[in-house]
Amino acid sequence: MKTWNRPYRNEANAQAPADLLITHCRLVNVLSGEIEEDTDIAICGSQIVGVGHGYHAQRTIDAAGRYVYPGLIDAHIHLESTKLTIPQACRLMARFGTSAVITDPHEIGNVAALDGLAYQMDSAADNGYINVFFVAPSCVPTLTDMSIESAPSALDPDKLRMIAEHEDVVGLGEVMNVPGILMGIPEVIEKIEDYRSRGLVVDGHAPLVSGPTLNACIYMGVQSDHESTHLEEAREKLRRGMFVMIREGSSEKNLDELISLVNPHNARRLMFASDDLDPTDMIGRGHINHLVKRAVAAGVDPICALQMATLNPATYFGIGDRLGAIFAGAQADIVIAPDLVEFSPDIVIHEGRVVFDGNLLPAGSPKNIHLRPTMNVRLPALAELAVTAEPGRDARVIDLVPGQILTRQSFIAPLIADGLMLADPSRDIAKVCVFERHRGSGSFGIAFVRGFGIQKGAIGSSVGHDSHNMVVVGTNDADMMRCAEIIRDMGGGQAAVLGRESRTLPLPVAGLMSDKPAEQVIEDEVRLDEFCAKILGVTLSRPMAALSFMALPVIPELRITDQGLFHIAPGGYPQKVGIF
Repeated sequence: MKTWNRPYRNEANAQAPADLLITHCRLVNVLSGEIEEDTDIAICGSQIVGVGHGYHAQRTIDAAGRYVYPGLIDAHIHLESTKLTIPQACRLMARFGTSAVITDPHEIGNVAALDGLAYQMDSAADNGYINVFFVAPSCVPTLTDMSIESAPSALDPDKLRMIAEHEDVVGLGEVMNVPGILMGIPEVIEKIEDYRSRGLVVDGHAPLVSGPTLNACIYMGVQSDHESTHLEEAREKLRRGMFVMIREGSSEKNLDELISLVNPHNARRLMFASDDLDPTDMIGRGHINHLVKRAVAAGVDPICALQMATLNPATYFGIGDRLGAIFAGAQADIVIAPDLVEFSPDIVIHEGRVVFDGNLLPAGSPKNIHLRPTMNVRLPALAELAVTAEPGRDARVIDLVPGQILTRQSFIAPLIADGLMLADPSRDIAKVCVFERHRGSGSFGIAFVRGFGIQKGAIGSSVGHDSHNMVVVGTNDADMMRCAEIIRDMGGGQAAVLGRESRTLPLPVAGLMSDKPAEQVIEDEVRLDEFCAKILGVTLSRPMAALSFMALPVIPELRITDQGLFHIAPGGYPQKVGIF
Protein backbone atom coordinates (compact mmCIF):
# COMPACT_ATOMS: atom_id res chain seq x y z
CA MET A 1 0.00 0.00 0.00
CA LYS A 2 1.19 3.50 -0.77
CA THR A 3 3.02 5.44 1.91
CA TRP A 4 2.37 9.14 2.31
CA ASN A 5 5.02 11.61 3.48
CA ARG A 6 4.25 14.91 5.19
CA PRO A 7 6.47 17.63 3.67
CA TYR A 8 4.23 20.61 4.49
CA ARG A 9 4.87 21.22 8.21
CA ASN A 10 5.11 25.00 7.91
CA GLU A 11 2.01 25.20 5.76
CA ALA A 12 0.09 23.03 8.24
CA ASN A 13 0.87 25.41 11.12
CA ALA A 14 0.06 28.43 8.90
CA GLN A 15 3.65 29.69 8.89
CA ALA A 16 3.85 29.40 5.10
CA PRO A 17 1.23 29.88 2.39
CA ALA A 18 -0.68 26.85 1.17
CA ASP A 19 -1.15 26.14 -2.54
CA LEU A 20 -4.94 26.39 -2.38
CA LEU A 21 -7.42 27.65 0.20
CA ILE A 22 -11.11 26.85 0.01
CA THR A 23 -12.90 29.53 2.02
CA HIS A 24 -16.38 30.04 3.50
CA CYS A 25 -17.20 26.33 3.57
CA ARG A 26 -20.18 24.69 5.18
CA LEU A 27 -18.11 21.62 5.99
CA VAL A 28 -19.98 18.33 6.36
CA ASN A 29 -17.77 16.73 8.98
CA VAL A 30 -18.34 12.98 8.69
CA LEU A 31 -15.96 12.41 11.61
CA SER A 32 -17.90 14.44 14.19
CA GLY A 33 -21.32 14.13 12.56
CA GLU A 34 -21.92 17.86 12.27
CA ILE A 35 -21.84 20.73 9.81
CA GLU A 36 -19.13 23.30 10.55
CA GLU A 37 -20.24 26.73 9.40
CA ASP A 38 -17.92 29.16 7.59
CA THR A 39 -14.62 27.31 7.83
CA ASP A 40 -11.64 27.05 5.49
CA ILE A 41 -9.63 24.17 4.06
CA ALA A 42 -5.93 24.58 3.20
CA ILE A 43 -4.33 22.32 0.59
CA CYS A 44 -0.72 21.75 -0.43
CA GLY A 45 0.04 19.46 -3.33
CA SER A 46 -2.31 16.50 -3.03
CA GLN A 47 -2.89 16.83 0.72
CA ILE A 48 -5.06 18.78 3.12
CA VAL A 49 -2.75 20.59 5.53
CA GLY A 50 -5.33 22.31 7.71
CA VAL A 51 -8.99 22.90 8.46
CA GLY A 52 -10.13 26.06 10.20
CA HIS A 53 -9.03 29.68 10.10
CA GLY A 54 -5.69 31.46 9.99
CA TYR A 55 -4.46 30.00 6.70
CA HIS A 56 -3.42 31.88 3.58
CA ALA A 57 -2.63 30.58 0.13
CA GLN A 58 -1.40 31.38 -3.33
CA ARG A 59 -4.83 30.60 -4.79
CA THR A 60 -8.34 30.71 -3.35
CA ILE A 61 -11.65 29.07 -4.16
CA ASP A 62 -14.59 30.75 -2.44
CA ALA A 63 -17.18 28.12 -1.53
CA ALA A 64 -19.52 31.04 -0.74
CA GLY A 65 -21.44 29.12 1.88
CA ARG A 66 -21.90 26.02 -0.20
CA TYR A 67 -21.65 22.55 1.32
CA VAL A 68 -18.24 20.87 1.25
CA TYR A 69 -17.84 17.14 1.85
CA PRO A 70 -15.29 14.38 1.16
CA GLY A 71 -15.05 12.70 -2.21
CA LEU A 72 -17.45 9.74 -2.49
CA ILE A 73 -16.37 6.09 -2.55
CA ASP A 74 -17.99 3.19 -4.41
CA ALA A 75 -17.51 0.17 -2.12
CA HIS A 76 -17.95 -2.43 -4.86
CA ILE A 77 -17.84 -2.09 -8.63
CA HIS A 78 -16.61 -4.03 -11.62
CA LEU A 79 -15.16 -1.26 -13.76
CA GLU A 80 -15.23 -3.50 -16.82
CA SER A 81 -19.02 -3.40 -16.57
CA THR A 82 -19.02 0.28 -17.44
CA LYS A 83 -17.85 -0.87 -20.90
CA LEU A 84 -15.23 1.87 -20.63
CA THR A 85 -11.49 1.74 -20.13
CA ILE A 86 -10.56 2.79 -16.62
CA PRO A 87 -9.44 6.35 -17.47
CA GLN A 88 -12.72 6.97 -19.28
CA ALA A 89 -14.82 5.46 -16.48
CA CYS A 90 -12.95 7.46 -13.84
CA ARG A 91 -13.32 10.65 -15.84
CA LEU A 92 -17.08 10.16 -15.95
CA MET A 93 -17.39 9.24 -12.26
CA ALA A 94 -15.35 12.25 -11.13
CA ARG A 95 -18.05 14.51 -12.55
CA PHE A 96 -20.42 13.19 -9.86
CA GLY A 97 -18.07 13.66 -6.92
CA THR A 98 -16.62 10.15 -6.79
CA SER A 99 -13.02 10.19 -5.63
CA ALA A 100 -12.36 6.47 -5.14
CA VAL A 101 -13.70 3.09 -6.16
CA ILE A 102 -13.03 -0.40 -4.89
CA THR A 103 -13.06 -2.52 -8.02
CA ASP A 104 -13.07 -6.29 -8.35
CA PRO A 105 -11.51 -7.04 -11.77
CA HIS A 106 -12.86 -10.56 -11.95
CA GLU A 107 -14.56 -9.86 -15.28
CA ILE A 108 -11.32 -9.32 -17.14
CA GLY A 109 -9.63 -11.80 -14.81
CA ASN A 110 -11.95 -14.52 -16.08
CA VAL A 111 -11.25 -13.58 -19.68
CA ALA A 112 -7.51 -12.88 -19.58
CA ALA A 113 -6.18 -13.97 -16.15
CA LEU A 114 -3.08 -12.09 -14.93
CA ASP A 115 -2.67 -10.29 -18.25
CA GLY A 116 -6.15 -8.82 -17.81
CA LEU A 117 -5.45 -7.74 -14.25
CA ALA A 118 -2.17 -6.14 -15.31
CA TYR A 119 -4.03 -4.23 -18.01
CA GLN A 120 -6.56 -2.86 -15.52
CA MET A 121 -3.96 -2.00 -12.88
CA ASP A 122 -1.75 -0.23 -15.41
CA SER A 123 -4.77 1.64 -16.76
CA ALA A 124 -5.74 2.74 -13.25
CA ALA A 125 -2.33 4.04 -12.28
CA ASP A 126 -2.23 7.83 -12.22
CA ASN A 127 -5.45 8.14 -14.22
CA GLY A 128 -5.76 11.65 -12.79
CA TYR A 129 -9.46 11.52 -11.95
CA ILE A 130 -10.05 9.20 -8.98
CA ASN A 131 -8.27 6.62 -6.84
CA VAL A 132 -8.76 3.04 -7.95
CA PHE A 133 -8.27 0.33 -5.34
CA PHE A 134 -8.49 -3.35 -6.18
CA VAL A 135 -9.77 -6.45 -4.47
CA ALA A 136 -8.22 -9.59 -5.94
CA PRO A 137 -10.64 -11.83 -7.85
CA SER A 138 -11.31 -14.79 -5.58
CA CYS A 139 -13.37 -16.88 -7.98
CA VAL A 140 -11.65 -17.20 -11.35
CA PRO A 141 -13.24 -19.43 -12.50
CA THR A 142 -16.53 -18.75 -10.73
CA LEU A 143 -16.82 -22.38 -9.60
CA THR A 144 -14.25 -25.15 -9.60
CA ASP A 145 -16.38 -27.66 -11.52
CA MET A 146 -15.83 -27.15 -15.27
CA SER A 147 -18.81 -29.33 -16.12
CA ILE A 148 -20.98 -26.34 -15.17
CA GLU A 149 -19.48 -23.83 -17.62
CA SER A 150 -16.42 -23.44 -19.83
CA ALA A 151 -14.08 -20.97 -18.16
CA PRO A 152 -11.01 -19.61 -19.95
CA SER A 153 -8.81 -18.67 -16.98
CA ALA A 154 -7.81 -19.67 -13.47
CA LEU A 155 -6.25 -17.73 -10.60
CA ASP A 156 -5.02 -20.14 -7.94
CA PRO A 157 -3.87 -19.20 -4.41
CA ASP A 158 -0.27 -18.71 -5.54
CA LYS A 159 -1.31 -16.19 -8.18
CA LEU A 160 -3.55 -14.40 -5.70
CA ARG A 161 -0.62 -14.09 -3.31
CA MET A 162 1.27 -12.30 -6.06
CA ILE A 163 -1.65 -9.92 -6.55
CA ALA A 164 -1.84 -9.22 -2.81
CA GLU A 165 1.59 -7.60 -2.97
CA HIS A 166 0.35 -4.79 -5.23
CA GLU A 167 0.19 -1.48 -3.40
CA ASP A 168 -3.40 -0.75 -4.44
CA VAL A 169 -4.86 -4.14 -3.46
CA VAL A 170 -6.98 -3.77 -0.30
CA GLY A 171 -8.70 -7.14 -0.05
CA LEU A 172 -10.02 -10.34 -1.57
CA GLY A 173 -12.89 -9.86 -3.99
CA GLU A 174 -16.36 -11.31 -3.56
CA VAL A 175 -16.18 -15.01 -2.67
CA MET A 176 -18.98 -16.34 -4.86
CA ASN A 177 -18.17 -20.00 -4.34
CA VAL A 178 -20.37 -20.45 -1.27
CA PRO A 179 -20.62 -24.22 -1.91
CA GLY A 180 -16.81 -24.29 -1.92
CA ILE A 181 -16.79 -22.69 1.54
CA LEU A 182 -19.37 -25.14 2.86
CA MET A 183 -17.55 -28.15 1.42
CA GLY A 184 -14.21 -26.87 2.67
CA ILE A 185 -12.56 -26.98 -0.75
CA PRO A 186 -8.90 -26.34 0.14
CA GLU A 187 -8.25 -23.84 -2.66
CA VAL A 188 -11.22 -21.69 -1.62
CA ILE A 189 -10.33 -21.75 2.07
CA GLU A 190 -6.65 -21.07 1.39
CA LYS A 191 -7.45 -17.88 -0.49
CA ILE A 192 -9.61 -16.55 2.34
CA GLU A 193 -7.16 -17.46 5.09
CA ASP A 194 -4.21 -15.96 3.21
CA TYR A 195 -5.87 -12.57 2.75
CA ARG A 196 -7.22 -12.46 6.31
CA SER A 197 -3.73 -13.27 7.64
CA ARG A 198 -2.42 -10.21 5.79
CA GLY A 199 -4.97 -7.98 7.51
CA LEU A 200 -6.92 -7.50 4.28
CA VAL A 201 -10.69 -7.67 4.03
CA VAL A 202 -12.61 -10.50 2.37
CA ASP A 203 -15.72 -9.48 0.46
CA GLY A 204 -18.63 -11.87 0.13
CA HIS A 205 -21.36 -12.78 -2.31
CA ALA A 206 -24.28 -14.51 -0.62
CA PRO A 207 -27.62 -13.96 -2.40
CA LEU A 208 -30.53 -15.26 -0.30
CA VAL A 209 -28.09 -17.11 2.00
CA SER A 210 -29.30 -17.32 5.60
CA GLY A 211 -29.24 -19.42 8.76
CA PRO A 212 -26.38 -21.87 9.37
CA THR A 213 -25.10 -21.41 5.82
CA LEU A 214 -24.68 -17.69 6.41
CA ASN A 215 -23.01 -18.32 9.77
CA ALA A 216 -20.60 -20.76 8.12
CA CYS A 217 -19.56 -18.14 5.56
CA ILE A 218 -18.93 -15.57 8.27
CA TYR A 219 -17.11 -18.11 10.46
CA MET A 220 -14.76 -18.92 7.58
CA GLY A 221 -13.80 -15.26 7.19
CA VAL A 222 -16.25 -13.59 4.79
CA GLN A 223 -16.89 -10.06 6.04
CA SER A 224 -19.29 -8.26 3.70
CA ASP A 225 -22.12 -8.75 1.25
CA HIS A 226 -23.62 -6.67 -1.55
CA GLU A 227 -26.22 -9.17 -2.85
CA SER A 228 -29.13 -8.59 -0.46
CA THR A 229 -32.41 -8.09 -2.29
CA HIS A 230 -34.80 -8.27 0.67
CA LEU A 231 -34.86 -6.18 3.83
CA GLU A 232 -34.87 -9.12 6.24
CA GLU A 233 -32.07 -10.78 4.31
CA ALA A 234 -29.89 -7.70 4.77
CA ARG A 235 -30.94 -7.37 8.42
CA GLU A 236 -29.89 -10.94 9.17
CA LYS A 237 -26.50 -10.43 7.54
CA LEU A 238 -25.99 -7.25 9.56
CA ARG A 239 -27.03 -8.98 12.78
CA ARG A 240 -24.66 -11.88 12.19
CA GLY A 241 -21.63 -9.65 11.72
CA MET A 242 -21.39 -8.70 8.06
CA PHE A 243 -20.85 -5.27 6.64
CA VAL A 244 -23.73 -4.69 4.23
CA MET A 245 -23.39 -2.82 0.96
CA ILE A 246 -26.62 -1.32 -0.37
CA ARG A 247 -26.45 -1.72 -4.13
CA GLU A 248 -28.02 0.16 -7.00
CA GLY A 249 -26.68 -0.65 -10.46
CA SER A 250 -28.12 -0.99 -13.95
CA SER A 251 -29.69 -4.41 -13.36
CA GLU A 252 -29.42 -4.67 -9.59
CA LYS A 253 -31.81 -2.22 -7.91
CA ASN A 254 -31.92 -2.84 -4.18
CA LEU A 255 -31.86 0.60 -2.54
CA ASP A 256 -35.60 1.13 -2.18
CA GLU A 257 -36.02 -2.24 -0.51
CA LEU A 258 -33.05 -1.94 1.85
CA ILE A 259 -32.81 1.72 2.81
CA SER A 260 -35.18 1.40 5.79
CA LEU A 261 -32.52 -0.81 7.38
CA VAL A 262 -30.42 2.29 8.10
CA ASN A 263 -30.54 3.82 11.56
CA PRO A 264 -28.04 5.83 13.67
CA HIS A 265 -27.02 2.71 15.58
CA ASN A 266 -26.05 0.52 12.61
CA ALA A 267 -25.13 2.95 9.84
CA ARG A 268 -21.40 2.60 10.52
CA ARG A 269 -21.56 -0.93 9.08
CA LEU A 270 -23.43 0.08 5.91
CA MET A 271 -22.03 1.32 2.60
CA PHE A 272 -23.15 2.08 -0.94
CA ALA A 273 -22.13 0.20 -4.08
CA SER A 274 -23.05 0.24 -7.75
CA ASP A 275 -21.62 -3.19 -8.71
CA ASP A 276 -22.44 -3.06 -12.44
CA LEU A 277 -23.31 0.28 -14.03
CA ASP A 278 -23.74 1.10 -17.71
CA PRO A 279 -22.36 4.47 -18.85
CA THR A 280 -25.76 5.59 -20.14
CA ASP A 281 -27.28 5.08 -16.71
CA MET A 282 -24.37 6.85 -15.06
CA ILE A 283 -24.51 9.95 -17.23
CA GLY A 284 -28.29 10.08 -16.81
CA ARG A 285 -28.59 9.66 -13.07
CA GLY A 286 -25.14 9.96 -11.53
CA HIS A 287 -22.96 7.55 -9.59
CA ILE A 288 -22.71 7.18 -5.79
CA ASN A 289 -24.17 10.68 -5.41
CA HIS A 290 -27.38 9.24 -6.86
CA LEU A 291 -27.56 6.67 -4.04
CA VAL A 292 -26.89 9.35 -1.42
CA LYS A 293 -29.63 11.51 -2.93
CA ARG A 294 -32.09 8.61 -2.92
CA ALA A 295 -31.21 7.68 0.65
CA VAL A 296 -31.80 11.24 1.88
CA ALA A 297 -35.09 11.41 -0.03
CA ALA A 298 -36.10 8.22 1.81
CA GLY A 299 -35.48 9.85 5.17
CA VAL A 300 -31.84 9.11 5.98
CA ASP A 301 -30.02 12.00 7.63
CA PRO A 302 -27.73 13.67 5.03
CA ILE A 303 -24.63 13.40 7.23
CA CYS A 304 -25.36 9.73 7.85
CA ALA A 305 -25.84 9.10 4.14
CA LEU A 306 -22.55 10.82 3.37
CA GLN A 307 -20.78 8.74 6.03
CA MET A 308 -22.03 5.62 4.25
CA ALA A 309 -20.51 6.95 1.03
CA THR A 310 -17.19 8.14 2.48
CA LEU A 311 -15.96 7.30 5.98
CA ASN A 312 -17.53 3.84 6.21
CA PRO A 313 -15.96 2.29 3.09
CA ALA A 314 -12.65 4.04 3.77
CA THR A 315 -12.57 2.55 7.26
CA TYR A 316 -13.67 -0.92 6.15
CA PHE A 317 -11.05 -1.17 3.40
CA GLY A 318 -8.25 0.23 5.55
CA ILE A 319 -7.71 3.46 3.63
CA GLY A 320 -9.24 5.80 6.19
CA ASP A 321 -5.85 7.24 7.11
CA ARG A 322 -6.04 9.37 3.98
CA LEU A 323 -9.49 9.04 2.40
CA GLY A 324 -13.12 9.28 3.46
CA ALA A 325 -13.00 12.49 5.51
CA ILE A 326 -11.60 16.03 5.50
CA PHE A 327 -8.75 16.46 7.99
CA ALA A 328 -5.10 17.54 8.08
CA GLY A 329 -3.04 14.87 6.37
CA ALA A 330 -5.88 13.45 4.30
CA GLN A 331 -5.76 13.39 0.55
CA ALA A 332 -7.42 16.50 -0.86
CA ASP A 333 -10.51 14.84 -2.38
CA ILE A 334 -13.27 17.39 -1.91
CA VAL A 335 -16.72 18.07 -3.32
CA ILE A 336 -18.40 21.50 -3.33
CA ALA A 337 -22.17 21.33 -3.83
CA PRO A 338 -25.03 23.83 -3.40
CA ASP A 339 -27.23 21.58 -1.24
CA LEU A 340 -27.61 18.29 0.57
CA VAL A 341 -30.62 17.27 -1.47
CA GLU A 342 -29.45 16.70 -5.04
CA PHE A 343 -25.74 16.17 -4.21
CA SER A 344 -24.88 17.51 -7.65
CA PRO A 345 -21.36 18.98 -7.52
CA ASP A 346 -20.35 22.43 -8.69
CA ILE A 347 -16.67 21.67 -8.16
CA VAL A 348 -14.81 18.39 -7.58
CA ILE A 349 -11.20 18.32 -6.40
CA HIS A 350 -9.02 15.22 -6.55
CA GLU A 351 -5.54 15.18 -5.03
CA GLY A 352 -5.67 18.96 -4.75
CA ARG A 353 -6.52 19.49 -8.42
CA VAL A 354 -9.87 20.58 -9.83
CA VAL A 355 -11.14 17.73 -12.00
CA PHE A 356 -14.66 19.09 -12.53
CA ASP A 357 -15.96 22.65 -12.44
CA GLY A 358 -19.06 22.27 -14.61
CA ASN A 359 -17.15 20.65 -17.46
CA LEU A 360 -15.46 17.30 -17.81
CA LEU A 361 -11.73 17.25 -18.34
CA PRO A 362 -10.54 16.35 -21.84
CA ALA A 363 -10.52 12.66 -22.67
CA GLY A 364 -7.24 10.86 -22.22
CA SER A 365 -5.87 8.31 -24.66
CA PRO A 366 -6.42 4.62 -23.87
CA LYS A 367 -3.44 2.62 -22.65
CA ASN A 368 -1.40 1.16 -25.47
CA ILE A 369 -1.49 -2.30 -23.97
CA HIS A 370 -2.52 -5.19 -26.17
CA LEU A 371 -4.43 -8.18 -24.86
CA ARG A 372 -4.72 -11.36 -26.86
CA PRO A 373 -7.90 -11.72 -28.98
CA THR A 374 -10.67 -13.25 -26.92
CA MET A 375 -13.33 -14.10 -29.52
CA ASN A 376 -12.18 -17.60 -30.41
CA VAL A 377 -15.68 -18.91 -30.97
CA ARG A 378 -16.85 -21.80 -33.15
CA LEU A 379 -20.56 -21.48 -33.80
CA PRO A 380 -22.78 -24.51 -34.49
CA ALA A 381 -24.76 -25.10 -37.63
CA LEU A 382 -28.08 -23.29 -37.66
CA ALA A 383 -30.04 -26.56 -37.49
CA GLU A 384 -28.36 -27.44 -34.18
CA LEU A 385 -30.24 -24.64 -32.42
CA ALA A 386 -33.53 -26.52 -32.86
CA VAL A 387 -35.12 -27.83 -29.65
CA THR A 388 -37.15 -31.03 -29.96
CA ALA A 389 -40.38 -30.80 -28.01
CA GLU A 390 -41.76 -33.49 -25.73
CA PRO A 391 -45.53 -33.53 -26.34
CA GLY A 392 -47.63 -33.27 -23.22
CA ARG A 393 -44.80 -31.93 -21.07
CA ASP A 394 -44.38 -28.36 -19.85
CA ALA A 395 -41.12 -26.58 -20.54
CA ARG A 396 -38.83 -25.16 -17.87
CA VAL A 397 -38.44 -21.40 -18.49
CA ILE A 398 -36.12 -18.83 -16.93
CA ASP A 399 -38.20 -16.00 -15.47
CA LEU A 400 -36.50 -12.64 -15.03
CA VAL A 401 -37.21 -10.75 -11.79
CA PRO A 402 -37.75 -7.06 -12.61
CA GLY A 403 -35.02 -4.81 -11.22
CA GLN A 404 -32.95 -7.75 -9.95
CA ILE A 405 -30.41 -10.24 -11.23
CA LEU A 406 -32.23 -13.09 -9.49
CA THR A 407 -34.31 -15.37 -11.69
CA ARG A 408 -37.14 -17.79 -11.04
CA GLN A 409 -38.14 -20.97 -12.84
CA SER A 410 -41.57 -21.54 -14.31
CA PHE A 411 -43.13 -24.48 -16.13
CA ILE A 412 -45.12 -23.43 -19.19
CA ALA A 413 -46.90 -25.26 -21.98
CA PRO A 414 -44.61 -24.73 -25.00
CA LEU A 415 -45.41 -23.45 -28.46
CA ILE A 416 -44.75 -26.43 -30.75
CA ALA A 417 -44.48 -26.54 -34.54
CA ASP A 418 -43.23 -29.52 -36.57
CA GLY A 419 -42.15 -31.22 -33.36
CA LEU A 420 -39.96 -28.32 -32.24
CA MET A 421 -40.37 -25.92 -29.30
CA LEU A 422 -40.33 -22.35 -30.56
CA ALA A 423 -40.05 -18.92 -29.02
CA ASP A 424 -43.48 -17.43 -28.37
CA PRO A 425 -43.42 -13.60 -28.42
CA SER A 426 -47.15 -13.46 -27.70
CA ARG A 427 -46.36 -14.81 -24.23
CA ASP A 428 -42.99 -13.07 -23.95
CA ILE A 429 -41.05 -16.34 -24.27
CA ALA A 430 -37.74 -16.10 -26.13
CA LYS A 431 -34.96 -18.55 -26.83
CA VAL A 432 -31.58 -18.01 -25.17
CA CYS A 433 -28.27 -19.52 -26.26
CA VAL A 434 -24.83 -19.38 -24.65
CA PHE A 435 -21.85 -20.05 -26.94
CA GLU A 436 -18.37 -20.78 -25.58
CA ARG A 437 -16.16 -18.01 -27.00
CA HIS A 438 -12.65 -18.48 -25.63
CA ARG A 439 -11.22 -21.81 -26.81
CA GLY A 440 -13.19 -22.58 -29.96
CA SER A 441 -14.68 -25.69 -28.34
CA GLY A 442 -18.01 -25.31 -30.09
CA SER A 443 -19.95 -26.02 -26.89
CA PHE A 444 -23.27 -24.24 -26.43
CA GLY A 445 -26.38 -24.36 -24.26
CA ILE A 446 -30.01 -23.61 -25.10
CA ALA A 447 -32.98 -22.65 -22.93
CA PHE A 448 -36.00 -20.35 -22.92
CA VAL A 449 -36.49 -17.10 -21.03
CA ARG A 450 -39.39 -14.82 -20.18
CA GLY A 451 -39.17 -11.14 -19.30
CA PHE A 452 -37.33 -9.36 -22.10
CA GLY A 453 -40.50 -8.52 -23.99
CA ILE A 454 -38.71 -9.08 -27.31
CA GLN A 455 -41.20 -9.41 -30.19
CA LYS A 456 -38.84 -10.08 -33.09
CA GLY A 457 -35.18 -10.36 -33.95
CA ALA A 458 -32.33 -11.06 -31.52
CA ILE A 459 -29.96 -9.37 -29.09
CA GLY A 460 -26.58 -10.61 -27.95
CA SER A 461 -23.46 -9.81 -26.00
CA SER A 462 -19.93 -11.06 -25.34
CA VAL A 463 -20.42 -9.71 -21.80
CA GLY A 464 -21.76 -12.73 -19.90
CA HIS A 465 -20.87 -12.71 -16.22
CA ASP A 466 -18.53 -14.10 -15.13
CA SER A 467 -16.92 -16.42 -17.66
CA HIS A 468 -18.11 -14.12 -20.42
CA ASN A 469 -19.20 -16.63 -22.97
CA MET A 470 -21.44 -15.17 -25.67
CA VAL A 471 -25.13 -14.85 -24.76
CA VAL A 472 -27.89 -14.38 -27.37
CA VAL A 473 -31.65 -14.02 -26.83
CA GLY A 474 -34.10 -14.00 -29.73
CA THR A 475 -37.34 -15.00 -31.34
CA ASN A 476 -35.91 -17.03 -34.22
CA ASP A 477 -32.76 -19.05 -34.87
CA ALA A 478 -31.66 -17.22 -38.03
CA ASP A 479 -31.50 -13.79 -36.35
CA MET A 480 -29.87 -15.32 -33.29
CA MET A 481 -27.12 -16.89 -35.38
CA ARG A 482 -26.53 -13.68 -37.33
CA CYS A 483 -26.30 -11.77 -34.05
CA ALA A 484 -23.65 -14.21 -32.79
CA GLU A 485 -21.70 -13.90 -36.04
CA ILE A 486 -21.69 -10.08 -35.84
CA ILE A 487 -20.38 -10.14 -32.27
CA ARG A 488 -17.69 -12.65 -33.21
CA ASP A 489 -16.60 -10.73 -36.28
CA MET A 490 -16.24 -7.37 -34.50
CA GLY A 491 -14.00 -8.89 -31.84
CA GLY A 492 -16.60 -8.76 -29.08
CA GLY A 493 -19.39 -6.41 -28.15
CA GLN A 494 -23.15 -6.14 -28.15
CA ALA A 495 -25.57 -6.32 -31.05
CA ALA A 496 -29.27 -6.23 -31.93
CA VAL A 497 -30.44 -7.80 -35.19
CA LEU A 498 -33.56 -8.00 -37.31
CA GLY A 499 -32.91 -9.59 -40.67
CA ARG A 500 -30.22 -7.55 -42.42
CA GLU A 501 -30.63 -4.57 -40.10
CA SER A 502 -28.51 -4.28 -36.97
CA ARG A 503 -27.06 -1.95 -34.35
CA THR A 504 -23.80 -2.64 -32.57
CA LEU A 505 -21.61 -1.53 -29.67
CA PRO A 506 -18.08 -2.84 -30.31
CA LEU A 507 -16.14 -3.90 -27.19
CA PRO A 508 -12.74 -4.95 -28.54
CA VAL A 509 -10.88 -4.83 -25.20
CA ALA A 510 -11.31 -8.42 -23.96
CA GLY A 511 -14.83 -8.39 -25.42
CA LEU A 512 -15.80 -6.29 -22.39
CA MET A 513 -14.74 -2.68 -22.95
CA SER A 514 -14.63 -0.10 -25.70
CA ASP A 515 -11.46 1.76 -26.63
CA LYS A 516 -13.52 4.86 -27.46
CA PRO A 517 -14.24 7.96 -25.33
CA ALA A 518 -17.16 7.74 -22.92
CA GLU A 519 -19.28 10.08 -25.04
CA GLN A 520 -19.00 7.78 -28.08
CA VAL A 521 -19.81 4.67 -26.05
CA ILE A 522 -22.89 6.34 -24.56
CA GLU A 523 -24.05 7.44 -28.01
CA ASP A 524 -23.66 3.88 -29.36
CA GLU A 525 -25.38 2.41 -26.32
CA VAL A 526 -28.37 4.76 -26.69
CA ARG A 527 -28.71 3.84 -30.39
CA LEU A 528 -28.57 0.15 -29.50
CA ASP A 529 -31.22 0.47 -26.78
CA GLU A 530 -33.49 2.49 -29.06
CA PHE A 531 -33.25 -0.17 -31.77
CA CYS A 532 -34.11 -2.86 -29.20
CA ALA A 533 -37.17 -0.94 -28.00
CA LYS A 534 -38.50 0.57 -31.22
CA ILE A 535 -37.63 -2.10 -33.77
CA LEU A 536 -37.45 -5.35 -31.79
CA GLY A 537 -40.22 -4.43 -29.34
CA VAL A 538 -38.10 -5.10 -26.24
CA THR A 539 -39.97 -3.80 -23.19
CA LEU A 540 -37.30 -4.50 -20.56
CA SER A 541 -35.31 -1.44 -19.54
CA ARG A 542 -31.54 -1.90 -20.05
CA PRO A 543 -31.92 -5.31 -21.78
CA MET A 544 -28.19 -5.75 -22.39
CA ALA A 545 -27.49 -5.42 -18.68
CA ALA A 546 -30.05 -8.13 -17.91
CA LEU A 547 -28.74 -10.29 -20.75
CA SER A 548 -25.24 -10.27 -19.28
CA PHE A 549 -26.40 -12.14 -16.15
CA MET A 550 -28.17 -15.02 -17.90
CA ALA A 551 -25.09 -17.24 -17.58
CA LEU A 552 -23.99 -16.59 -13.97
CA PRO A 553 -24.39 -19.94 -12.16
CA VAL A 554 -23.98 -18.60 -8.62
CA ILE A 555 -27.17 -16.51 -8.60
CA PRO A 556 -30.45 -18.32 -7.87
CA GLU A 557 -32.58 -19.73 -9.33
CA LEU A 558 -32.18 -20.81 -12.98
CA ARG A 559 -29.23 -20.11 -15.30
CA ILE A 560 -28.03 -21.16 -18.72
CA THR A 561 -24.35 -21.75 -19.56
CA ASP A 562 -22.58 -23.26 -22.54
CA GLN A 563 -22.93 -26.60 -20.71
CA GLY A 564 -26.70 -26.45 -20.34
CA LEU A 565 -29.44 -25.34 -17.97
CA PHE A 566 -28.81 -25.29 -14.20
CA HIS A 567 -30.93 -24.87 -11.10
CA ILE A 568 -29.25 -23.04 -8.18
CA ALA A 569 -30.62 -23.06 -4.63
CA PRO A 570 -29.41 -20.32 -2.26
CA GLY A 571 -25.91 -21.30 -1.16
CA GLY A 572 -26.19 -24.54 -3.12
CA TYR A 573 -24.23 -26.12 -5.93
CA PRO A 574 -25.73 -25.81 -9.44
CA GLN A 575 -27.71 -28.86 -10.52
CA LYS A 576 -28.10 -29.56 -14.23
CA VAL A 577 -31.69 -29.79 -15.39
CA GLY A 578 -33.46 -30.16 -18.70
CA ILE A 579 -35.88 -27.92 -20.54
CA PHE A 580 -38.47 -30.73 -20.23
